[in-house]
Amino acid sequence: MLNQTRTPKNLFLRSFLRGGISLTFLFLLIEFFDELNYGIANAASPVIRSDLGLTYAQVGVMLGAPHIINSFIEPFLMLLGDTRWRKQVVSLGGLVIVLSLVLIGTAHSFPMLLIGLIIGFPASGAFVTLSQATLMDSNPGREAQMMARWTASGSIANLVGPLFLAAGFALGFGWRWVFIALAALCLVLVLVQWPRQFPAHQLSETLPSQQLRGLLSGLWETLRNRSLLRWMVLLEFSDLLLDVLTEYLPYYFADVSGFSKVQTSLMMSVLMGAGLLSNLALIPLLERVPGRRVVRWSSAATVLIYPLFLLAPWAWAKIGLAVLLKLVTLGWYEVLQGEAYASVPGRSGTVMAIGSLTGLLGGLITGLLGLVADRAGLPAAMWMLLAGPVILLLFVPRVHKG
Repeated sequence: MLNQTRTPKNLFLRSFLRGGISLTFLFLLIEFFDELNYGIANAASPVIRSDLGLTYAQVGVMLGAPHIINSFIEPFLMLLGDTRWRKQVVSLGGLVIVLSLVLIGTAHSFPMLLIGLIIGFPASGAFVTLSQATLMDSNPGREAQMMARWTASGSIANLVGPLFLAAGFALGFGWRWVFIALAALCLVLVLVQWPRQFPAHQLSETLPSQQLRGLLSGLWETLRNRSLLRWMVLLEFSDLLLDVLTEYLPYYFADVSGFSKVQTSLMMSVLMGAGLLSNLALIPLLERVPGRRVVRWSSAATVLIYPLFLLAPWAWAKIGLAVLLKLVTLGWYEVLQGEAYASVPGRSGTVMAIGSLTGLLGGLITGLLGLVADRAGLPAAMWMLLAGPVILLLFVPRVHKG
């Protein structure tokens, strides 16, 4: 006779897979995974480039092309996120991320690596961005505060990821194993998410033809929303000293400052630790200070600090100023993305569809940066990123006293 007794471990696993954690915590875990992947990929990028023999022009294509191609795919996925199929889109996105990570981990040529990155971008939009959108829909009026918690979860992963990779390098492992491990982790999250019930959407009970008309009319109305378009464009410029700088810093430390692969990974972990402190400080700060004021103050400080970072002749000074940059650029993504959601309440999927379209601008800038670095050198190309805080300082509206 088969043993019918269930062990506590089996009961815990079944409970976990069936929804033993809150939906909010699950979404924060998905963001944790996404930033763990992002932090590891950034820290490993100089080693991957060396292993595959990539040029800076190819690095620019690797970082820019997925953004550009994604701008033509992700909007449709985000629009589907405003229908009854949001959960299915999220699940499918997670499965495609698993495939993307396996391709990256087994790539032995630039084309294979690029294919893995290209399919991973829209998949991340489906899996991660729609999870974020669902979290925002569940917390109307507190978008900036929830974005701060979302980003704090990702920052913890950004801290852990490079440390994990550095430990692997120190033990003599390569870079490929970690992407296979990330694929396995993503698969677990998809399995945990699958049985969960997502909050009902306003279009979920209508007929498919009515949903299509509602989506198209909502998209047209959103495209004419100047406030939303302003926040989305500002988001792309803010990203120059957020994700774009983070993507190029490993190359900068390895090629300009002469760091080893272990030192580069540790340096990226230190920077992610500074970013985590910044994000944790932001949560109570936003309860006391208007988000727009936080962004304007931090932009003004960054306009002064970033040139000092580029001009500093000593490695120790560059390290200190890089940490200071991570501490100072607080609130940019959280506040601007929160303002975008608040501009069109209840249309989070449509908001992110517009964000995917404006992402074309970010992809072009990222690719151009790689081209300039290939022609004029990376130190010269890094000056282009100064446009980010300057634009924010000029165009983020002031907070009126009243």
